[in-house]
Amino acid sequence: MLGKILGGIKAYLTDWKNLLTHTLVGVMILAIAVYAPVSPYLRMGFVGCVVGFNVVRMKYLD
Repeated sequence: MLGKILGGIKAYLTDWKNLLTHTLVGVMILAIAVYAPVSPYLRMGFVGCVVGFNVVRMKYLD
């Protein structure tokens, strides 16, 4: 069980599409923050949505 969870986390963290998506979202949040302060809750929400999207994509589209 633990091996399956760790394997899933490793696959998630080493997938180039996930890395690209997280990088783009991070840059977008930084760019927006230059002009308007971004709430930490909004940032966590963006990251949560990206993680959820990537998990669904990895499970059903790859």
